[in-house]
Amino acid sequence: MHKNTRRRACGVTAILVAALAAPLATTTGAAAAGGTVTGAKALGATDITCGGSVPVTVTLDAGTGIAGNPVDIELVLDRSGSMQGAIGDLKTAAKSFVDIIDEATDGSLNGVVANGSRIGVVSFADGASVDTPLSSDANAAKSAIDALVASGGTNHSAAITTGQAQLAGSAPTNEKIMVIMTDGQTTVGPDASPAAAAARNAGTEIFGIGLGSVDANEIRDWTTDPDATHYYQAPTPAQLQEVFEAIGAAIVVPAATNVTVVDTVAPQFSVSGAAASKGSVAQNGNQLTWTIAELGTETVTLTFTATHLPTAGGGALAVNPTVAYTDAEGHVVTFGNPAVNVRGCAAAIDVEPEQETNELGTPGQTHTVTATVTDDFGDPVANVPVDFSILSGPNAGGTGNGNTSGAGAVDFTYPATQGLAGLGQDSIRGCFTHVAGHQLCDDVLKDWVDTTPPAVTCQPTNNPGGGNIPPADNEDGFFVLTATDAVDPNPLLFVSDSASSAVFGGFPSGTKIKLVQAPGATPNQKPGAGDIDWRITLKGDALVHGVDASGNQSAPVSCLVPPPPK
Repeated sequence: MHKNTRRRACGVTAILVAALAAPLATTTGAAAAGGTVTGAKALGATDITCGGSVPVTVTLDAGTGIAGNPVDIELVLDRSGSMQGAIGDLKTAAKSFVDIIDEATDGSLNGVVANGSRIGVVSFADGASVDTPLSSDANAAKSAIDALVASGGTNHSAAITTGQAQLAGSAPTNEKIMVIMTDGQTTVGPDASPAAAAARNAGTEIFGIGLGSVDANEIRDWTTDPDATHYYQAPTPAQLQEVFEAIGAAIVVPAATNVTVVDTVAPQFSVSGAAASKGSVAQNGNQLTWTIAELGTETVTLTFTATHLPTAGGGALAVNPTVAYTDAEGHVVTFGNPAVNVRGCAAAIDVEPEQETNELGTPGQTHTVTATVTDDFGDPVANVPVDFSILSGPNAGGTGNGNTSGAGAVDFTYPATQGLAGLGQDSIRGCFTHVAGHQLCDDVLKDWVDTTPPAVTCQPTNNPGGGNIPPADNEDGFFVLTATDAVDPNPLLFVSDSASSAVFGGFPSGTKIKLVQAPGATPNQKPGAGDIDWRITLKGDALVHGVDASGNQSAPVSCLVPPPPK
């Protein structure tokens, strides 16, 4: 058994075409280091308007096994005279192999074997020559292949020894691979088996290609075990390219095979325009299924447009929070979860002032509240219809409506009911209909109060017979009492005695009284005569005050009567 230490996991299976003369080998590839796959998800905008659209890109960055695990590859090619009829096919096949390695190392067919890998060419006939040493120059390797001329015998030992001498200078981190192709038995030099064994023992992995009626057992003796993955037979020169490509695929190791990405877009969005740069994509509602047969060293993308559904509301929304990745190799690939800020969807209403108190009693007075509608970020939203209503209180039943301005605000002004019926607390509500169909409201309060006492007067008036009003000193004590109030149309008047605790009333505004000041008498109230409503006797001076329905009491007003002569 021919074994050597290898760090590469199984790669692509190359199913080679059968031929009449002898079947090609079927291989599952060399034991090769696996490829890598990473995922990313990006949005084409950080902010969109309510109902707007955002481009979405799901990206897979893949690297073949060789892209992340550098390899030194030595092509050892037969240019003996027996190859004259096949040398053209060999050149085409070997150059195709170089292109496979070139592209696999960095995803670009640019003539450069990248990421630390190298390729060299040794050819042999009677002896062996280094046509191009190990380097990253893929074009130099292809030029060396193009320069091959078939003539001479076949010295396999020299071929393997020369190829291994090139690989002996490989960096310790690079795997060493030799691919030897021949169409005949050894005709010059010793048996090649010892040279092959020495190469394998030095850590070189050997692939062998036999063309035509070659002695397959001789070549199998050189190659690394197992033979099923390291020995290939091409019955005809035309099949050499297929064989070289199969070995190239085995060395390269695809990044991933049978890739499936299932992207589930959030229900707040609709999906359109799905397209894949590689593979195919199928859409079922908001679910996109992206399939790729094989990934090399490359970057591939799935793109689509997500359009926000206004009925879903706004805010910071994850567009496609669930992206599931699977492949035949079992890579674990995760994706970010970027969110887009959906702005301008009406989300909240605030009515101000929250609570305010006003003094009632000014005809024509009004109250104004302002509703401000904002989105999920607290920014104003224009052109939102807002309905206002007074739910309860002295002005219950009042309504209004309007659309918000560019500042997101709309006012509601209503007149205050005057008089006692206007006292109390209004509950005012402002509402708008959310795009999802439900109403959002805010309630505020308005208190209408009366804290101003009545205005009171005590003026001389006519005598009981309706005669002239007495002079200013009003020795007869005839007075008319008046009280006016901004809210209460009927405040009451009270007469108190400055020299006792006696209080008489309440009297309506316009009451006429006869005041008698008698320091030794008992204060009393009796019906008056004629135009006079009441006769009131006091020990001291009369102090008149008014009280309204809210309990506001005015300061006392004096009604002075000269005492009777002594």
